[in-house]
Amino acid sequence: MGEQISIELTIDSLTYDTQIVGNIAFVINSYNYFPGQSWSDFVAIVLNWWIDSCRALVFAPIHESYAFSFMDGPVKVVARKVNETEAELFYVDRDACHAHMGTVSIEELSQSLIKSTYQLLNAIDRNGWENEEAETLRHTVKSIERI
Repeated sequence: MGEQISIELTIDSLTYDTQIVGNIAFVINSYNYFPGQSWSDFVAIVLNWWIDSCRALVFAPIHESYAFSFMDGPVKVVARKVNETEAELFYVDRDACHAHMGTVSIEELSQSLIKSTYQLLNAIDRNGWENEEAETLRHTVKSIERI
């Protein structure tokens, strides 16, 4: 059995100027945070990218890899499909060092992305924030829900 995967978006950390910024991370087994528990990023932008990568991973052949990038340069999580239902995750840091995160369910990864996306969209609506990336995200999340 694989590791438990979640995407943690800290709603209380969200701020808005021209972009929506907040804390977001991959979490393995509820306690291992990648890149870190207080990693701050452009959340609407990276969630769009991650959903696109996850959707590609679902339909990819076995052994194909996809990056779940962060805005800060080379920092990313790489997912390599190991069978029809699972992917092996690696965290790649600024020094290009690879840390094995574990093998996870692609379905669980997808569901976690959907959950975090709707948490963000609900916060955007509650706060009356508007920007292009958020509108794109509303459409992008629908593409992974249909899988």
